[in-house]
Amino acid sequence: MNIDDGATHEINSRWPVHKQRNCGMMWDWYGVGFFKKMVSGIQLVRDHHAALKSAGETEWSMPPELTSLLDSLAAGDS
Repeated sequence: MNIDDGATHEINSRWPVHKQRNCGMMWDWYGVGFFKKMVSGIQLVRDHHAALKSAGETEWSMPPELTSLLDSLAAGDS
């Protein structure tokens, strides 16, 4: 998977687009904790995407630690 599609999948699989949009309209729609975790997780994916891109990578990959951290941020936020 290319890095753009990979980053999009990592975000949308944890925080669906409708929840991102709802938080965009009313940031505390799902509670402050959800919002903070979602924004933090999205930023972590964006930072990793930028690191891969600057290293010249074309395929998406993630270290297990980052996967685990993102999973923990998304846990219980359904």
